[in-house]
Amino acid sequence: MAISHELSNEIAVALFSAKERSPQELNDLKDMVFKIHSTLEQLTKDAHLARLAGSNRKSLSMRAPKDG
Repeated sequence: MAISHELSNEIAVALFSAKERSPQELNDLKDMVFKIHSTLEQLTKDAHLARLAGSNRKSLSMRAPKDG
């Protein structure tokens, strides 16, 4: 499971189990958890792409002919 899912789940549990809430508060919390999850998911994707780009650069530099 991705870290974004784990963190989103932990945040949701903390927010929803704190006390009884009105339907409007629950809806607001649902929207907040969705935004948090979406942001964490995007950060996870961005970090993955950055790692891939970094490993591709290393791989290309290892294959480049050396001057000398």
